[in-house]
Amino acid sequence: MRGFWIPQGRHTHTRGDFALRLCGSADIYQHRQRSLLESVNYVVSHDGFTLRDLVSYNHRHNHANGENNRDGTANNLSNNCGSEGPTLDLAVNTMRARLQRALLATTLFAQGTPMLCAGDEFGHSQNGNNNPYCQDNATTWIDWTHIDQSLFDFTSRVISLRHQLQPLSSDWYNGLPDSDGKVDLTWVRSQGEVMEGVAWHDPGGGTLGCLVGRAGRTDRALLLLINPQAIDRQFNLPHGRWQALLDTSLSDGKSDWQGSAFFQLAAHTLVLLSAI
Repeated sequence: MRGFWIPQGRHTHTRGDFALRLCGSADIYQHRQRSLLESVNYVVSHDGFTLRDLVSYNHRHNHANGENNRDGTANNLSNNCGSEGPTLDLAVNTMRARLQRALLATTLFAQGTPMLCAGDEFGHSQNGNNNPYCQDNATTWIDWTHIDQSLFDFTSRVISLRHQLQPLSSDWYNGLPDSDGKVDLTWVRSQGEVMEGVAWHDPGGGTLGCLVGRAGRTDRALLLLINPQAIDRQFNLPHGRWQALLDTSLSDGKSDWQGSAFFQLAAHTLVLLSAI
């Protein structure tokens, strides 16, 4: 997911990669007849950059560890969004916030068991230290007196939507119609056509939609729209009327959008729509 969402100069992670990880890593678990819940989904763990640092640093800053900055991985798939470390640049901070929201929503909506690293829900930073095993100090302590309240509220909203709707169910999808002709899950491109063939493996494509006919806790059809690209994209919607439940381009994720025909999908954004 890091390689898909975070700009790396060129996209090397395809829509096929994204779909597999969003849907419980079926290539790893399903053919072994294992439960979806055994797929633990995370973008950040205790080892490596925090979520905030993942979008704030291009390089590790581990000098305080006393190993001449040689410890910790150099392959972080991170991007500082234009400035290394803390900055007052509004455009940089806006981009960082948007990427964090997209990564949090992807983690929490994915099939399987989500895992968030403590502090990522409100912007905890380790000042670029991606291997702070020896730092029993303010670098690693979780400081609840200095939280990003906007990010915290956004995370709470996404968790609430997961509990309420479970957009992707706890059962494996097969993409086939049931006796009523209803397909449990369909992947679509921005023009509305079904994803197939080479489109899955095109590293320059990016934008895609996930039409969920069988969600976990709602009978309504849901539609996830995903745009990791740097430009806004118009997305042609399936027939019917839709309303937005989450838009990660917005600081609180809340949107009152309702409509049909098409949705203007912002850059670096995930949107959850529900049929009305």
